[in-house]
Amino acid sequence: MIDRIMARIFSGILFLGILTSTSAQNAMLKEADSLFLEQKYTQAIENYQDLYKNGMASPSMLLKMAFIQDGLGRHAEALYYLEKYYRMSADRNVVTKIEELSGNNDLQGYKYDDTDYFINLINKYRPQLLALFIALAILMLVYILRKTKEGEKPIAAPIIQFIVICVILGLNNLEGSERAIIISDSTLLRSGPSAGAEPVDLIEKGHKVKVLEQDDVWTKIVWNGEEVYVRNGKLKLI
Repeated sequence: MIDRIMARIFSGILFLGILTSTSAQNAMLKEADSLFLEQKYTQAIENYQDLYKNGMASPSMLLKMAFIQDGLGRHAEALYYLEKYYRMSADRNVVTKIEELSGNNDLQGYKYDDTDYFINLINKYRPQLLALFIALAILMLVYILRKTKEGEKPIAAPIIQFIVICVILGLNNLEGSERAIIISDSTLLRSGPSAGAEPVDLIEKGHKVKVLEQDDVWTKIVWNGEEVYVRNGKLKLI
């Protein structure tokens, strides 16, 4: 009995904590939006960045963050938020701005094709698609069990259910190649994951690179068709 009471008290405290946190974030977002409208961009971006670090990132907020960073001349940061926006919204209109900004700064890695768009589109509607196919899988299972109970052996239903399960697994695992943006000027690329490895190139911030793997210190990337290494603090995963 006491255990149940304690569990309910704990659940209530946890729920109140979540509500309080959400309320505080909403208040901070409202303040940041007000600062943005008042063109107090430096103050607004600080609030937006705090919210982003806490996992709050709506498409509208990402666009505002990109707008501010672009206005402040921070093209690498602006491109980062535009990329995050594109992955979340699958809005092809933003590609023009990304290509313009990257082109003006002679940056590599900003090429887009239909595959990128398709993956972003799937990611945008992933929750709804998963819910739909899971419901269909459950429906097919109920149908199969009912027919089996009636002494019948359905043929098409198990095949359809198998296909649906494959689609669910595919949706869960459909990810594009991981990318990152270089965020530090004069970033040194090395041939191996060591400070003593041979230097390969020295690049400026803003380039988008393909990420192959990452450990606690080094990230293995592709640069000009070559596998090289860069310190983790020099780039930001998209």
